[in-house]
Amino acid sequence: MDKLKPFRAVLFDMDGVILDTEHVHIAAWHAAFEHYGMPVDDAFLVKMRGANRQHQEEVYLKRYGTTPAYGMVRAFRSAYAREYFDRHGVVAKKGYREITQWLKERHIPRALCTASPIEAVQREFPLAGLTLDFDGIVTGNEPKHGKPAPDTFLMGAERIGERPEDCIVIEDSPNGVEAGAAAGCQVIMIPDTVPADAHLRSLTAAVCESLLDVIPLLEEARRGQV
Repeated sequence: MDKLKPFRAVLFDMDGVILDTEHVHIAAWHAAFEHYGMPVDDAFLVKMRGANRQHQEEVYLKRYGTTPAYGMVRAFRSAYAREYFDRHGVVAKKGYREITQWLKERHIPRALCTASPIEAVQREFPLAGLTLDFDGIVTGNEPKHGKPAPDTFLMGAERIGERPEDCIVIEDSPNGVEAGAAAGCQVIMIPDTVPADAHLRSLTAAVCESLLDVIPLLEEARRGQV
């Protein structure tokens, strides 16, 4: 694992990085496919994870075609997840509050760069007891091309007035890691439901167990800037 280079901003993914929601989304997808009597496996769902609706639909159509329509399956999945979160709440991932405080104290800009729609972002942050107080926000319906394309992170860097190469991306999914690397950012992966294989590690500056483990790496990189 290489040391982080000096940086000026941090771009956060949401599901699996800030919010402990991926296990619910996986269960929701399985329930949706079962409802429509369609076989599905985790390897296929990994291709969908971290991607926006457009990319997910492209992946879906290649395997299942147009019947049932992707929109129907997605709507079932979304309703399942929404009902779960409304009933059980949303849990923030370990270390998010601490790393946010660390960045705020040093006046380091933060952007949220997620494939989730803005409606989910605005609903789930309060359910987790978190404030949606980023310096910039990019949601899934905005970029022309979602993750694994770099557009989401390029847009996030632009919104906070920083160059992509001066930003650190924190991601958990293969699609997100691919997107951050393609954008020219330094990438830190915190595996959630998908482990970091050799290919993903080759695209990252570091692989950490939690956001708490990221803070010392940021501190070391900052010392190198002084």
